[in-house]
Amino acid sequence: MAREIELKLAFPPEALAHIRRHPLIAATTRVGRAQTLENTYYDTPDLALGKALVALRTRRIGRRWLQTIKSANESAGGLSSRPEWEQAYDHKAGRFDFSVVDDVTTRNLLEKNASCIGPLFTTVFRRETREFAPRTGVRILLMIDTGHARSGNGEAARETPISELELELVEGAPGDLLDYALQLGAELPLMPEDVSKAQRGYELLHDKPPRAAHATPVVLDSAMTPRDAFRALAFSCLHTWQANALGALTHDDPEYIHQLRVTLRRLRTLLRIFEAHLPLGFTGNWQLQLGKLANDVGQARDLDVMYESLLREPAAGTGAPDFDAIVQYLQTASQTARTQARSVLHSTEARVLLLQFGKALHTLPGETADIELLGFSRDSLRKLHKHATTRLKRAQTSDTQEDLHRVRIALKRLRYTLEFFASLFDEKAGKRYLRQVSRVLKELGALNDIAVGCAHLRHWAQAQENLREISTWVTGWHAAHASRRSRRALEEIADLLDIPKPWKKSRNVTGAT
Repeated sequence: MAREIELKLAFPPEALAHIRRHPLIAATTRVGRAQTLENTYYDTPDLALGKALVALRTRRIGRRWLQTIKSANESAGGLSSRPEWEQAYDHKAGRFDFSVVDDVTTRNLLEKNASCIGPLFTTVFRRETREFAPRTGVRILLMIDTGHARSGNGEAARETPISELELELVEGAPGDLLDYALQLGAELPLMPEDVSKAQRGYELLHDKPPRAAHATPVVLDSAMTPRDAFRALAFSCLHTWQANALGALTHDDPEYIHQLRVTLRRLRTLLRIFEAHLPLGFTGNWQLQLGKLANDVGQARDLDVMYESLLREPAAGTGAPDFDAIVQYLQTASQTARTQARSVLHSTEARVLLLQFGKALHTLPGETADIELLGFSRDSLRKLHKHATTRLKRAQTSDTQEDLHRVRIALKRLRYTLEFFASLFDEKAGKRYLRQVSRVLKELGALNDIAVGCAHLRHWAQAQENLREISTWVTGWHAAHASRRSRRALEEIADLLDIPKPWKKSRNVTGAT
């Protein structure tokens, strides 16, 4: 069994010539001739292999045929590592040989389903291979792949392009691979991505439209040190950061930018929680850079939701003025903001930031402090709950939008932190509590969208005389409802903060406190 460690970097097809000519690539050593690789991926009718994260393919290279099996991919910040078994394939006989698979679970799965395994989709791409060997002990293969994945035949066929630079570590440390990627990324339009060619094929097979990536649960081991837990959680956040940044550049769905902003907020909360267990200056440095990126892309999301959150209901009200002018103005402003957000994400600074954060996590030294993760997580949640309670009391007496917004931020941090540590506590209690927090935050989010939207309206009305009447109408309409909604939200928050806390009960330990 081999274990490949690789980093996949997507690039726009039109950048291929520029990539080939770049000195850091042009100076590398060619490995053989460029080849066209024709791959067929196989699975059972019920997709048993794909569900188990096992990929089975045959590859034709000229007259040669290979059989390759890959099992579950471990990905961290775009850098992936997965077991791989490769051997010659007898294409004429058309029979698979699973005898080389030394992982019992993977081999049993393949042999159990051998009789019903059939072809699903294909990938065809041109591969140029080079070797980068800057010093003794470091060797990195570069594979430039351009082509397509295809599912189906004839008019029912569906295709998606393949355009990526794959770096595979042959000799050296993961940091060497990331250092080289950083040098390339400083001058080339490269974006880390975790999507394999097999995943592309499965998405085509299901005719599944691309979607924004949401946070996924991370199972923590209570025996972990706080720093190890931080690393695992941060890698998960980095995965959604990469996916949504790339998605925002290639798709119009505004949900990509929204989920990117959510991810950056989660990361900043994570850094704040674990600050005492990270190297000096680590949290401050990354808080600053992630905060700047979130602000640079944030306005696009604010404007994308502005019609639904601010204009739709007032526009349907009795005696409402003509909304055409403001809707047109909003559409133009929203498109401009989205273009600016894409420009930010496409910038060298933003692309390199992804790689730099990945390297920072990979090279983060271990922690020797003997601190129990369970106790640390409980203490963190208690502090955040106390902070939210303090914010609530202030908002109850001040009755201002600013203080209500501060309560919202405190609750968000509490929610993110409980999600981070959820695997350590009672599952049912945690899910129930998170549902209640999410319900309250949804209302607080709606109130915040209204406040942000009204601020935009007032600003636009100062420069556009034809928007002044509609601005006054809309802000007045919402002002008539805002006080009642805010009071009700404060009551719901008070009820939420008073219910039993899920972090008082450990997973599978009834009554633990």
